[in-house]
Formats: sequence, C-alpha cells, structure tokens
Amino acid sequence: MKEKKNKRKIGQILLDQGLITPEQIKTARILQKTNKKKLGKILIELDYLTEALLIDAISSQFSFPVVDWENVSVSPKLISLVPREVAEKRLVFPLELKEQSLLLAMADPLDLGTIDYITFRNGLNVNVAVSTEDDIRDAIETHYGSSSLLDNVLADIPDYDVEFVEESSADDLKEDSAESLIKLSAAAPVVKLVTTILVDAVKSRASDVHIEPEKKRVRVRYRIDGKLRGVLNYPKNIHAAVVSRIKIISHLDISKRMRPQDGRSALRLDDRDVDLRISTIPSVRGEKVVIRLLDQSTGLVSIDKLGMPHRTFERVIKLIGNPQGMILVSGPTGSGKSTTLYSMLQQLHAETENIVTVEDPVEYQLSGITQIQVNEVQGLTFATALRSILRQDPDIIMLGEIRDRETAEIALRAAVTGHLVLSTIHTNDTVSTITRLMDIGIPHYLINAALVGVLAQRLVRRICPHCSTEIDAAQQLLDTHYPPLEASFRGVGCEKCQHSGYSGRMGVYELLEINSNFRESVAKFTTEDKLWDVARENGTTPLFDYAWDKVNDGMTTVDEVIAKIHYKSFAKAAKKRKGSLLSLHKEAEKVGPQT
Repeated sequence: MKEKKNKRKIGQILLDQGLITPEQIKTARILQKTNKKKLGKILIELDYLTEALLIDAISSQFSFPVVDWENVSVSPKLISLVPREVAEKRLVFPLELKEQSLLLAMADPLDLGTIDYITFRNGLNVNVAVSTEDDIRDAIETHYGSSSLLDNVLADIPDYDVEFVEESSADDLKEDSAESLIKLSAAAPVVKLVTTILVDAVKSRASDVHIEPEKKRVRVRYRIDGKLRGVLNYPKNIHAAVVSRIKIISHLDISKRMRPQDGRSALRLDDRDVDLRISTIPSVRGEKVVIRLLDQSTGLVSIDKLGMPHRTFERVIKLIGNPQGMILVSGPTGSGKSTTLYSMLQQLHAETENIVTVEDPVEYQLSGITQIQVNEVQGLTFATALRSILRQDPDIIMLGEIRDRETAEIALRAAVTGHLVLSTIHTNDTVSTITRLMDIGIPHYLINAALVGVLAQRLVRRICPHCSTEIDAAQQLLDTHYPPLEASFRGVGCEKCQHSGYSGRMGVYELLEINSNFRESVAKFTTEDKLWDVARENGTTPLFDYAWDKVNDGMTTVDEVIAKIHYKSFAKAAKKRKGSLLSLHKEAEKVGPQT
C-alpha cells in the first residue's frame, strides 16, 4: 500500500467509479456529522450501494485482494497475534503469516490507525485483504471459538453464590409454549449463563447490559465508562430461554413476547446489593433486553468524593446550606446528575430535617428520607406528587427532573415559600438553563426570586494510566478552531483497559451562582451571550475551559472532550478573553477520588 493512495477519500472513489451520485454522498456526509459512522457504512444503510459493491470498489482502487474464506486455514499461533477483543472491535482477522508479514482481513482497509496498532503490537509488516463485516464476524466466531465467558458458563465450574431477591414464579401460566419456556429457562446452562452475565457485568463496573439478537447469534454488550463493549455471543437457539429466565426473575409475563415490558429485580453478591431494572422490546430478530445495574454499594458517593475542584466544592456546600431556594443540576442523560443530587441529600440529611424526594425511578434507597416513585398510570406525576408533598411539612424537596412548565413553576414557587428544592434539567450548560426556563414560560421574576444556583456537569473518560502516551498536541489541533494545548495524551490500549485506552471516568463541572448582578441581567431579558459575560465576571468557568485544562494535564483526551462538550457555545466569548486559555488559574487544591 502506498500512503499516497490511502489519502484518497472513499466517497471520491465511489463517485469516480459512478457507484453513487453527488447528492447521495452529500446526504451521507450530513448524517456522518451526527452519528460518526464510516461513510461506506452509511451509504450501505441508506441503500445507495451494497457491501459487495463497496468491497469491489476498494479492492480495484487499491489492488487489495478480496478474501476467499473457503480456503482460509488458521492456526492458534496466528490467532494469538490479534486478541479477540481487538478483532471484534475493529473488524479484522489474521489470515496468513509469512516471515515478517501478516496478511490481515479488514472491513475497512483504509483504517490506518488499526494497521499501525497491529504493526506496533506484533512488530510485523501488515498487508491487507478486504472482506465484508459479516464474513469477518463469522470467521471470528468460527476460529476464535466461543468467548471465554461463555466457555466458563457452559463448562463444569462452581456456581456463583448469588441470590435473586423476590424471584417470581409462573405457576399460573397454562399455555404449553409458556410451560416449555419455563422448563428451558430453568435448565442449568441457561440459569448459569444469565447469572454469569449479571455477575460479570457487576464485577466489570458496567452500568447496563444489552442482550441483542442478530441473524445467527445473540450479542451481549456492557456499557462501561459510558461506552458499549462486546463481551460475548451465544447461540440463537437458546435466546428465548435466556429471555424467559430474565423475565421470571423480574416479574414479567413470559408468554407476551410481542410487546415491550419493564420490570425489576435485585441480586445479592458478596454482601453487595444490586438493583436490576429490566426492559424488553420486540425486534425483527427477537426480543432485545436491556438491564440497568444499580450497585447500592457504589452508587452513593459523598459530595467530597465527587472530584470537584476545591473552590467549586466550597461554593456548592455554601449553596446547599441555603434555608430556601432552588438548585438545579444540568446535563444530558448519563452525565452523573442523579449521583450529584444523592450526594447533596446525604450532606443535608439530619434528624431535624424532613426530606422528601419524587423520582422516576427511585434509583437508590436512602434511610431517613421519604422517597416517592412516580406512577403516571395511576396519576402520580411529578406535579401532582409535588403538590401533595407541600402539605407534608417538608424542609428539603428533591425532584428527579424538571420536565415541563407545570412542574417547574410549582417547584420554583415552593422554593420561594421556605423550602430548599433540588432538581435536574436537560440543558447544555448553566446559562442555557436560565433561557430554557424562560422558553417554557417561567416569568423572569420567579426565576430571580427562587433560583440560587445551577451546576452543569459531564462525565469524561480518564486515560488509562498503564498505556498513556504523549502525542503531538499542535499536530492534533492543526486546522481546527480549538484553543492551543501545551500537551496532549492518549491511551494506546492494553490488557488493563481492555484495549480501550480509557479507565474510569471523572466529573467536569461548571457552577453558576445567581447573584444580584446576574438577576439584574435576567430581569432585562438580556441575550444568552451577555448573560455569559456576566457569569464569567462572577467567577463561572465554562465546562469546556475546565475540561480543556484536564486534557493539558494528561487526564483525558481531546477526542473525549470534543465529543462530550460543545465548544461552539463558547467560541464567541473565547475571542473576548484576555490571554490564552492555558493562562487560566489551576485548581491546585487536593481533589477527592473520582466516581
């Protein structure tokens, strides 16, 4: 392969060969900006071309051979050159080793990053052959065999000491198909498979388990540090029994497979209590199951262990010490808002305080606090529950989420009548939270009277300390509008981080305290840009600025920050700033362990 050839874009190659039109490539590139998939994959999903045509186009353009799978013969030594995790993640397969050259089947032969990684790992020259994604997956399944986790499940190993709490029964089901599913789901291999998946997910620090039926197999993935990772595949013919086992332990109806169902269960493992929230949904290839894992031993974090900068931590403690007013925590789903709210409640909990929460769902049970589960079917919404709470003499109220004007208005009025109200809202940053409240119809005077502070946050992945390496920061940001960096790092991938380059997550915070200057700007219906100017003058450091400092410190990557935090929101204000972003003061005080 010549580097000059590799620089050609796949879209231009397909255009030159007349396989797609300029309008089609334009549509695909628009979609690519949001879903970050390979351009060829998007074109196939849009039915603009077939995978076979794409493979032939790449093969003819770069003179890559197309893999003849019927004549492929591999040895264990050859398989060991590419770990299964890498093969599945990057869709590659080792075909042949001659002297110091490895022939590698690739679904995307222009992926130079993967080629460089395997070259560096083995010290071999890599030659490329091209193949379809499905053929590579089939080869991985055939030649690597079952994943180690599935091997352990089906082998004669000791059972885990796991107790499922309040396991349901289906004795009242009368249909023959349901009875047969019950028998299958109670078979030892199926019970062991489900138990092992759940136990392994807990030990892997997974927040969710996805069980997804495909054409020939069922894929199991864990969400770890916010990203999904494939862990095993199991045969399609036992999927119905696996789903039935999960339904039985979560009080769901196993006879109804064509409608979505939601349930819950819990397990005890090594003195750890883990709540399970189960959701099933029918698909064209069978029922998909998603299980949310809520580990009661790790989910509750004291506020001093969230990893806030010392100055931010002190200001948050001061805010929650107010006898009344509203504090909002903003950010997208999965940014740690609920964890922050629970940490605030733990800090505020006292014998002299009546604390009531309204949640959907109640994620972690707190002693000494009244927690209410929303049930919209029964008419118990956030708004109706909040009205009732106000007649229960509360001191502190926590609402799981501000979803609409009615809930927002009741909560804000509660905050001005002697109650401390904590809640979350889905906004990008602190200042946009104010404009969002105005947009849904909350009068500015009520915002000014009730709101005392807004905390915006994100969770970004930490670089794995075992494989972190410094890269050229200037080259990485070449031809971009992002601020300069003194240093930049990334994880190259190792066994410790399962070849992801990341290990754990850290919080990034932005705090806005509502003072008299800011209230005056809100009262004047000032634009969001001007509100940001006032917020900065009052000491608010934008999320992006804080996160960018963490990149410079070698704690996270440029890619991770760009993916989680929109810089464009601050680009205009950044131009007004005096000096470089790197001259911002560092939060040098000690910070507690990250969640």
